[in-house]
Amino acid sequence: LQMAKQMFKGSGIQVTAEGERHLGAVLGTEKFRRKYVEDKVAKWVRDVEQLSEIGRDDPQAAYTAFTKALCHRWTFVQRTVPGISELFGPLENALRHSFLPAIVGRQVSDLERKVFTLPVRLGGLGISNPVEGSDLEFQASVKITENLRQLIIDQEPTLDGYQAEGVAEATRDCLKDKEVRMMRKISEIVSDSSVGSLKRSI
Repeated sequence: LQMAKQMFKGSGIQVTAEGERHLGAVLGTEKFRRKYVEDKVAKWVRDVEQLSEIGRDDPQAAYTAFTKALCHRWTFVQRTVPGISELFGPLENALRHSFLPAIVGRQVSDLERKVFTLPVRLGGLGISNPVEGSDLEFQASVKITENLRQLIIDQEPTLDGYQAEGVAEATRDCLKDKEVRMMRKISEIVSDSSVGSLKRSI
């Protein structure tokens, strides 16, 4: 490492054995990757808190900003970095105890939080739990990009081996799996003895 640093000294090239950001994701040791994600989550928590302030006066605008822009910031990281689900705990805490109360006007129960993770067409708000979704996003990404990833590993000079239909099929499979999970969650919610009038909205 020291020899490499000496060789590239003054070139502007940073030599490290810890890790580095790459194409919006991160490569490196587990410690480096965790620190990178923790710093990202801390910033997203601040963003959610700021959006919550807006939500108290204009809940529709805050909700639109969240679903159309803010939530996609961490989806990309979840799809490219494995084994980080527990690091999203602070973000889920901000969503549960700050953002959701801001846009609905009160604190939400555990059951309501589950309902709000459902898509709008199924009676929810489409505000997923980032802790629950992290590993699932990564697994789906691995499945969908398998063909392209292999082409890169094999150092193929062209995309002649790219199987568009296979990628489309993998994408459809992931969507089907997601739908099954949603239906399972609905069943769990409806079977909850405390669901009461919520059944009418699901």
